[in-house]
Amino acid sequence: MGVIGGTSLSSPMFSAMWAIANQSAGERLGQAARSLYDLPHGAILDIKPVGSENDVVGLISTASGRTFYSARDLAQPLENTRRFYSALYNGTSTRWYVLTFGTDSSLTTGDGWDNVTGLGTPNGKHFVDAVVNAAKP
Repeated sequence: MGVIGGTSLSSPMFSAMWAIANQSAGERLGQAARSLYDLPHGAILDIKPVGSENDVVGLISTASGRTFYSARDLAQPLENTRRFYSALYNGTSTRWYVLTFGTDSSLTTGDGWDNVTGLGTPNGKHFVDAVVNAAKP
């Protein structure tokens, strides 16, 4: 099992969005932090915890019996996570993977703030346009 997420995922993704904004502006925009709190509504989306009643569960049958695995069992490590989504992915004809979303160890989200990104997640082109417009004199 491997876990990919948190700041190890969000930092390079945000840096990529900031680089696209710099390229779109045609100039270096400097430190991102100064600009983020003044962006218009919709440029950054608040991250909210979500869950699903349809998360993946498992039943493994062997010669010695059957073992049931709940969605929480399959999504470990959860630590502080209460709600998440999971889905099945067929990597090859014989290999299946359980993908979980929202199970990033001890990091949490809530209205207006989250441990990973601070304000939320950049909203693609809306974010880039807002940053470029804010940089114009």
